Amino acid sequence: MKREIITITENGKVSVPDTVQMRDFEIAELFEVMIPTVRSNIRAIIKTGIATVDLTNGATLVGCNVVPDYHGLDMVVALAFRIQSFKAKLFREWIMLKCIANERQPIVLQYNCYSNSLREQN
Repeated sequence: MKREIITITENGKVSVPDTVQMRDFEIAELFEVMIPTVRSNIRAIIKTGIATVDLTNGATLVGCNVVPDYHGLDMVVALAFRIQSFKAKLFREWIMLKCIANERQPIVLQYNCYSNSLREQN
């Protein structure tokens, strides 16, 4: 299976493949930050349980913690909201645009407050 990574071009165009598998150094390159910044934020995200981790593609034991070798889109999104850099800001803006791009009809939930016993009495 070919690994795919997220890219941000010089003019700010964000390209996200269907399945994302990125190493920590690739995420550091994407957001133009140092690798220790990415690693410390990954540890914090894993510790809080904000993003899920996938250990099927390998993992590394760091102290008492197991850190996956590859990270999916959920981890990259979580990192984008923790890291302060120009490219992380571009990615956050892309995420927000994707969230509001599809204008859909509002969901209407109907709830019947009468129970069956009330219907039988009438």
